Amino acid sequence: MTDKKFEFDLTEEQVELINTLIENEFQLASDMNEVPYNGTKLISLASYLNFMLGFWKGREELVEVVDDQKKRY
Repeated sequence: MTDKKFEFDLTEEQVELINTLIENEFQLASDMNEVPYNGTKLISLASYLNFMLGFWKGREELVEVVDDQKKRY
């Protein structure tokens, strides 16, 4: 089985929903004194989504600052 890569356009709300689902999976496993079957992959996914969300938020703010500076001159 090969790991194909896909690109998705997710909103901040969608990323937060995915994070909530991942947290719920860990909470359910914890309540049952177990470890999530795919815990490492879930943590990796959450980390990646949050990194990309932060990256694009930062980029958006940077572009706004550059645009504001251009308007002043």
